[in-house]
Amino acid sequence: MQERTAPRLLGTDPLTGKTAFAVTEPGSPLDLVADTAAIEAAVALHAVVTTILEAGDALGDAERAVFLEPVTTALGSLIAVAAKHVDRAPNGERLTSAAARVMFEALRRRN
Repeated sequence: MQERTAPRLLGTDPLTGKTAFAVTEPGSPLDLVADTAAIEAAVALHAVVTTILEAGDALGDAERAVFLEPVTTALGSLIAVAAKHVDRAPNGERLTSAAARVMFEALRRRN
């Protein structure tokens, strides 16, 4: 029996404002939607936090602390998405840590 995972964010309906969650199967279309939602949330949060940090001393520690939990949540989701895609080869075989490092270095050089 396969272990069930926690519901993942699929996004927010722009018309109703309702947030959708689903328990996704690895590799399914909903899993891809959830991966995309995690990446989009991290990108948006990165932009907001970067703007706040660039403001320098205009904000106090309490205002900055408000973003700690959302940043941590977004980073955790993004790490899960990245690990899922880096940890497995296209044929489904588990990559060795050496192979993962080689892939990471190749991607880093490309960017």
